[in-house]
Amino acid sequence: MKKVISVILVAVMAFGCFGIVGMAAPVHSFTTESGIEVFMETVLYKSNVYKMQFPSVEDYATKLDSTEGDYAIPGEINDLSYECIFPAGTTKFSCMLSLTGDGDWYGVNVNSDDHAQYWEKDEDGNIDWTQPVSFDRPENTAEQDEYGLLYRNKFYEKGLGGFRDYDKLYWRIEYTCNGEKFTDIFSITLIDFANPDQFTVKMLNYNVAGLPWAGTAANQKRNAEFITENGYDIVAVQEDFGYHNSLVGGLDGYSYQTHHLGGIPGGDGLNIFTKNMPIYNATRVPWSEAFGVIDHGADSMTPKGFIYSVIDIGGGIYVDFYNLHADAYSDEGSVHARDVQFRQLADYINANYEKNNRPVIVTGDFNVYMHTHEVNSDLYGIFIEECGFKDAWVEVLNDSDYYNMYKWHISGLSAWGHWDSVERFFYKGTDGVAVVATDFEFIEVLLENGKPASDHSAAECEFTFFKTDKFVAETEELEVTEPTDNGLIYKLEWIFNDLVKLFTHLHEIFTALNRVFTEFIEGLKAE
Repeated sequence: MKKVISVILVAVMAFGCFGIVGMAAPVHSFTTESGIEVFMETVLYKSNVYKMQFPSVEDYATKLDSTEGDYAIPGEINDLSYECIFPAGTTKFSCMLSLTGDGDWYGVNVNSDDHAQYWEKDEDGNIDWTQPVSFDRPENTAEQDEYGLLYRNKFYEKGLGGFRDYDKLYWRIEYTCNGEKFTDIFSITLIDFANPDQFTVKMLNYNVAGLPWAGTAANQKRNAEFITENGYDIVAVQEDFGYHNSLVGGLDGYSYQTHHLGGIPGGDGLNIFTKNMPIYNATRVPWSEAFGVIDHGADSMTPKGFIYSVIDIGGGIYVDFYNLHADAYSDEGSVHARDVQFRQLADYINANYEKNNRPVIVTGDFNVYMHTHEVNSDLYGIFIEECGFKDAWVEVLNDSDYYNMYKWHISGLSAWGHWDSVERFFYKGTDGVAVVATDFEFIEVLLENGKPASDHSAAECEFTFFKTDKFVAETEELEVTEPTDNGLIYKLEWIFNDLVKLFTHLHEIFTALNRVFTEFIEGLKAE
């Protein structure tokens, strides 16, 4: 299950070989001296494991003798998406790469005659030189990159000695704009995946189903036993309502906990527990919009939202960590509310990311799949495209492919709790700290009688954090979080708020009761 992360330098040589316009840019961006906007990761990974991977053995039978060594193509690809935007007036450009930055440049020339698809056209079909030109390549196409073979062989022919011992990969971009030629050179850091200056953190995301009318204290004791036995470093839970004391009372070694809001009403069911990793600046943020009072999940009756915190994972690395619980159900009102919630969270994350410059982990119960491609509640559009996150399940278990989940659709397993489930981990790093998801698994926690302890599977994820040469120590003064309960007055306020909501929705209540009664009568008649 482990995903071997490695830099595919030979395939990266295809930087100028083809592009698909309209991709979402990765999270990191910069502008070159001459004005090219570049969007790409600033860190790539190299590994001691190199494995040739082809679409089919038949297509590349002649290359099977090259499955090992410095020139073989790694089987896994990491952070290989990019976009370059050239200024208006650009009529020609080329992209070259090098391991030394000195004379060993390889790449491709691109011009308007041979590759006119990169330039916009006017109404008459002529190239519109007044518009910037975008040259890009999305990550999901990387594994079909046949050009890696070509550049691997070029390195071999030139006797460059492979790339395991190189620490940088250099880009040289040349272009002609309004008749003037420009050249920009920049480099990307290469980090060995076996770098000792790294930190592996094992996390759990779990909806523990602690609803007072559905769960039991015994179920929460079993959940606590499961968490303790597996020794997770960071645990995020949802629906931690009615049996919180049974859950935390069974945890061994989890001395750091977020403050508890209490049960229903008034509780949001969200908490974070860690072993030997202090939790700072814990902040609970309710959703600005929710849907459902007595039906459709009754999401308006609790202050569901997200909890933000800063966690010290060690070695001077601090992580912005989010745990959320989104609106349930797939009716129009719930879908709309979930869309509003995701955008609220995205805005909050983006503001913090720009200010804090820390790696980010977002987890919780999203109550929607990615493969449903809903117009609203758009996980991919909001978190992957707009925020620049990667999804741990997709990266580890679906070959980094966010579009094709066909093998799972035909597996016979429901997505719930098995694949692309509602329990997710999104993540992204910074220039100073790179993050890689190295393991992922959905686990069903069972009681002694073989029945599940929750209606959700637990999502187990392992992350590796790397320091880069741009790492900067944390300087913000952080506040330690102490586990507390908000007390009786807070609960009375929420009881009053819920009573007001029930009173203002009497018509809906009677309609729902009438529907239930009618269904009951129809059932009796059918018998």
